Amino acid sequence: VIIVSSTFSIADYVLFIVQPRSVALKSWHALKTEMIIIFLISLAIINEKAGLMGDLIELSKDFDRKSKFIELTSSILNSVSRCRKITHRLLGFSKRIDIKIEPININHVINEVLDFLEKDVLYRKIDVTLILSGSLVTIESDHGQIQQILLNLLTNAFAAVEEFGAVEIESKNMDNGGVRVKISDNGCGIPPDVIKNIFDPFFSTKKEKGTGLGLSITYGIIKKLGGKISVDSKLGEGSVFTFELPEKPNDLEAIDG
Repeated sequence: VIIVSSTFSIADYVLFIVQPRSVALKSWHALKTEMIIIFLISLAIINEKAGLMGDLIELSKDFDRKSKFIELTSSILNSVSRCRKITHRLLGFSKRIDIKIEPININHVINEVLDFLEKDVLYRKIDVTLILSGSLVTIESDHGQIQQILLNLLTNAFAAVEEFGAVEIESKNMDNGGVRVKISDNGCGIPPDVIKNIFDPFFSTKKEKGTGLGLSITYGIIKKLGGKISVDSKLGEGSVFTFELPEKPNDLEAIDG
């Protein structure tokens, strides 16, 4: 067993319960790809016209309330950029989740994601403890998709804790094969009435900061890889988020939009 303790930090989040929720996926897949594409085209048009309007106002020396209009066009462009990011994520999730199977050591992926998040977590001064099995089995799975799972869940965990909070990441082998990863935080916890909706698309605990897509995507990826996730949370004490992945996915049937 490898035990490492170091200080990290990053944005906000929480850890949630995950029981199979086909309702969330069905409501998600009701979003049609064609509608999303149309929306993206509309955003492109708005972006072009708002940018042109801003340029014209900037060039006009005699335009009254020039600074106010520049501020408004800038706000429009920022909103368009945010909407574009959301719809691109929608488009990606509504299509097939293509899986590339290869040998993977989960510990290596955990360290890769922590390296990526290091600057953010250092700013928050969060203490991250790693309890990684030194004899972890190699699984057959998708490296990129597991990175996405860990990135989403760790971002949530870091967001759930205050400055100088603590997050623990543990990996271990399962008795029936495969691996289990447990991510614990001492953050705010999750209210029971929130947990039941946590995997619904666009449902977010981050108020204005969240898009409500991260956990829906995470749930879909884990299910696609043949795994499962669960959470144990106490309000005001923190959450423990656990996901399991088999040694090799048994069913790679595509999740269609």
